[in-house]
Order: sequence, then structure tokens, then C-alpha cells
Amino acid sequence: MTQSFDFARPNIGLLERWGHWAPPLLKLSIASSIALGFQNDAASSLGLLLRLGLIVFVILTWLQMRQHDRRLCESCAAAIPLNASEQAHKHVRKFATAHAGSNLKVVVPYLVILLGSNLLLTVPHGRWPWAVIQASMIYLISAHATHRRLQPWCPWCSDGGGGTEQVFDGPDLPRGRGRQLV
Repeated sequence: MTQSFDFARPNIGLLERWGHWAPPLLKLSIASSIALGFQNDAASSLGLLLRLGLIVFVILTWLQMRQHDRRLCESCAAAIPLNASEQAHKHVRKFATAHAGSNLKVVVPYLVILLGSNLLLTVPHGRWPWAVIQASMIYLISAHATHRRLQPWCPWCSDGGGGTEQVFDGPDLPRGRGRQLV
């Protein structure tokens, strides 16, 4: 009986858990990066090693998040709220932000500003604006995670409010020689 109970639990490996917890891990990584940006001894070997480790961690975590998003996670499905439609109505801005990520006219300028903000670190009081710009990524990750959780109720993914899906009201008539309905 113990064996049959053991089979009922899903076998979740480290990589699957890592992908499942990727959004909060990425938010924490961004906050850590901002904290390292305010560190005075940035050129020390320990500071450079911490930055390099953080970069590797962020890349691996992002890859695990993308892998996790490709399949249905049992924990994520169980976390869908019972009032998902009401929750989705409250997160319309996050849905719009998540969908703006597929528009190159929005993504390219954002990346230019995000990467260009690193030049603010050379200006005497430029760390605060740099931190605000870098912290905007936390909102983007939050928007992506909310969209992932409530995607069936997203108005941009469906026909309800800005989506590109078209619905044809007319019946699908038979094509070809015998156009008679039987």
C-alpha cells in the first residue's frame, strides 16, 4: 500500500521545482543586482565573482522558467483561483504589459534604456535612477507570472479585448462540386 501511495505523488525534480519558483527567484536576483550596484567596492574580486555568479544564476533561472512554461504544472493548475475571471479583470495592465513583450517596437527601446541606464552608474547621483529602471524588470516578471497563471482569461489571448482572434458567425458551408447539405 505504501508503494501505491508513493506513486500517487508527482515526482518533481530539482530542475522542475527551479522552473516553478523561477519568477520569485528572478525578482530576488534583480533586487540583489540592484543591491550590488550600490556596493562601493565593485571592482574587488569578490564583487566581480558575485556579479558573475548572479549573471549565471539569472540565465539558468530564466531558461528553467521558459522550460516550465511549456507544460502544465500540477502546482500551477492548483493555484488558479476560483474567481479567476474577477482576478483577470483586476490585472488587465499586467496582461497588456505581458503582451507588449512580443512587440519589437516596445521591446527594443526598453532594452536600449535598460542597458543604457548602466551609464548612469558613472554619474555621481545616477545610482538611484539606475535602480528604478532596473527595478522595472520586477514588474515585467510579475506581469509574465500573472499572465501565465490567468492566461485562459486574458482578453488579449482571447477575443474579449484587444486580441487578434477573429470569429466568423456564418456556418462553414461544404466546398467542392456537391454543395448540398445532407
